[in-house]
Amino acid sequence: MKKYNLDKKILTSILFLLFISFSTDLFSQNSLLEEYRKIYPKEKAVFVYRKKEVNIDFDTKKDSFKIISQIESRMLHLRLHSQAYAQEAITYSDYNKIRNVDAYSLVQTADGIKKKQVVNFQTRDAVSDDVFYNDVKEKVFLFSNITAGTQTHLGYTEELLEPRFLGSFFFTSYIHSQKTELSVSVANTIEIGFQLFGMDTSKINFTEKIEGDRKIYTWTLENAPKYTDEKSSPNLRYYEPHVVLFIKNREDENDKKVSLSSSIQDLYDWYYPFIKEIDTMKEFPELEYFVDELTANDTTALAKSQRIFDWISTQVQYIAFEDGERGFRPAQPEKVCKRKYGDCKDMASALLAMLRIEGIEAHFAWLGSRDLPYRYSQLPIPLVDNHMIVVAKINGKNYFLDATGNQEIFGMPSYFTQNKEALVAINSKKFEILNVDSAPYSQNSIYDSAKVKIDGAKISATGNMVLKGFPKTTILPYLQFQDKEQEIEAFKRLLNPHEPTLQLKKTEVLSTKREKPLQINYEYEIPNHTQSLYSEFYINLHLNPIWRNTEIDSLRKTPVSANYKFEKTQVYVLELPRGAAIKYLPQNQKYDSEYFGFSVEYTRSSEQIILKHSVYSNYLILPISEYKKWNEMIKQLHQAYRQNIVLQR
Repeated sequence: MKKYNLDKKILTSILFLLFISFSTDLFSQNSLLEEYRKIYPKEKAVFVYRKKEVNIDFDTKKDSFKIISQIESRMLHLRLHSQAYAQEAITYSDYNKIRNVDAYSLVQTADGIKKKQVVNFQTRDAVSDDVFYNDVKEKVFLFSNITAGTQTHLGYTEELLEPRFLGSFFFTSYIHSQKTELSVSVANTIEIGFQLFGMDTSKINFTEKIEGDRKIYTWTLENAPKYTDEKSSPNLRYYEPHVVLFIKNREDENDKKVSLSSSIQDLYDWYYPFIKEIDTMKEFPELEYFVDELTANDTTALAKSQRIFDWISTQVQYIAFEDGERGFRPAQPEKVCKRKYGDCKDMASALLAMLRIEGIEAHFAWLGSRDLPYRYSQLPIPLVDNHMIVVAKINGKNYFLDATGNQEIFGMPSYFTQNKEALVAINSKKFEILNVDSAPYSQNSIYDSAKVKIDGAKISATGNMVLKGFPKTTILPYLQFQDKEQEIEAFKRLLNPHEPTLQLKKTEVLSTKREKPLQINYEYEIPNHTQSLYSEFYINLHLNPIWRNTEIDSLRKTPVSANYKFEKTQVYVLELPRGAAIKYLPQNQKYDSEYFGFSVEYTRSSEQIILKHSVYSNYLILPISEYKKWNEMIKQLHQAYRQNIVLQR
C-alpha cells in the first residue's frame, strides 16, 4: 500500500512536470508569436534566424580543399494564409553535395508543441527559362500543419567540391529576417578574400578573431528587411546587401603560398584549359570550303566578318547548356555548324574558327551580363562572368561579337553586355581586359513623323516610324503576330498607348536588311480629339506623350534600370483647315541633363503647324540621386503636354 502510494505520488509529480513543460512550451510559443506580430504587423511570416557556418580546410593527403557548410533557418508563421511559404527547395549540382537534411514543423496544439518531421522529399531538375539543359537539381518538400504560430525548421550540410565556387551570401531574403548570420572558419594556412556588395551595408556587423589555429570571420545583420521588389529595378545583386567569398591561397608543407584565386591571372589559368584545344588549332579543314563559299563575294575583312557573323546568328540556334564542366567547355566548331545549335560558348567556337579561316584575328572572351555588378579586379572567380563572345580585331578596332541573338547587329554589343568587362584570351598565358562600351543613344533611335488632318472633331494621322539599333532589334520579335487582333493591339500600343479610342486603319512593315533601319507605315484616326467653343477650336498635337505619367515615387529604394540608351523624335505636321487662323501657339520648351532631357518646338506657316518633340535617355542605371531632377523634368514635360493649339475660323 505504501509502495502504491509512493508510485502514485511519483507518477503525479512526473505528469505535473510534463504539464509544466508543455505549458511552458505553449506559453513560449504564444509569447514569441505575439512579440513578432507586434514587430511585423503586416507580415504573414518571418525568419527568426538564418545562418550559414562555413569551414574551410585543406586535406594534404587528398591534395584538395575540404569545404563543409552548415545551413540552418527557422521561420515563424504569424498569420493565416502563409501556406505560400510552406514549400522549400535545396539546390545542388555536380559541384556540391547535400546531406543530413533535417526539416520539421513545430506545431502548437492543446497538448503542447508537436514536432512534425518532413519525410517526403522529391528531386527535380532546376528548370530555367533560358537554359535547355543543366545539371542543377532541387530537393523539394513541403512543411506540414502550417498555421499561425507554426515554426518551420530547415537544416542541412553542404559539401563544396570546387573551391572556386564559394559563392555569395545574401543578408536579406523574400521575407523579413530577425537575425541573419554568416560565419567562416578557416585554417590559418588558408587566406580568403571577401567583398561586400549592395546599396547599404553599413548595418552589417563584422568581426574577425583567431581561435587556436583557425581564423573566424563573422557577419551579422539584425532586423534584415525582405527583398525590395520595385518595377524596372536592376538585378538584386546591385542593391541587396551580400558578401562574396573566395579563397586567395594556401600554404603548403614548406610554408610556400600556393595561389588559387588571388588574381585575374589565376582565374585565366583555370579558364584557359577549357578552350585550349580549339584556341590552339591551326586549321579547320571541315569548314574551310563552306567559309570560302560563304564569303566569296566579300573583298574586305570587315565584310567577311559581317557575313560570317550574320550566318552564325541566324542559322545556329541558341540553346543554353549548363552541365558541370560542359558549362565551361565549348564544343568543336565543326560540330556546332553541322547540328546548327549550341550555347554561347559553342557559337563563339564556330564564329572564332570561321573568322580565323579567313585570316581575321579573333579571340575567345568571357564576360558577365549586366545582371552581375562585379569586376574582375574585385572578384577573380567564376562568379564574375556568365557569358562568352568573340572579340575580333579588324583594322585596329575591337569588335565584340555576340551571335546568340538572331537580330543582333554586327558592330554593336548585345544590350545585356553593355558597360561590362571582357576577359580576352590572347594565348595560353596572356590575356587582356577590355571594356564593352554602351551604345550611345544616337545609335538607338525612333523617328516618328506624320501628317495630321482635322475633320470636325476627328483627326487622322498618316505617317511612318523608323527604328534603328536596339529599338529595332527589340521590337522585331514582337511583329510575329499569331492573329489579327494581337497585331492591331500591338500597333496601337506602339503608336499611341495613351489613347484608347484610336482606330487603326492601316499598317505596313517594310522588310529590310539586318543592318538597315526598320520602317513601319501607318494610318489611324482619333474621334473627338478636337474641342470647339464658338469660333475657336482646340487641338493637342501631342498624339503620343512619350513620358506621360512616369514620375518616380519619392519613396523608391532602388535604382532604375534600362535596357539601352535611346532617343525618340516625333514630328507631327498639322494641315490647317481652310479659313483657319492661328490664335495661340504653345511656347517651346527644353530640358537638358547628363542622364535625360527633352525638347518641344513649334514652327508655323500660313498652311501648317509643325510640332517636333524629342526625348533622350542617356543611362543604363539611373542613380537614386537623379530622381528629383527626373521628376522636375517630367513636371515640365506634363505642362507641355497639356498645351493646346488654338485655331480661329
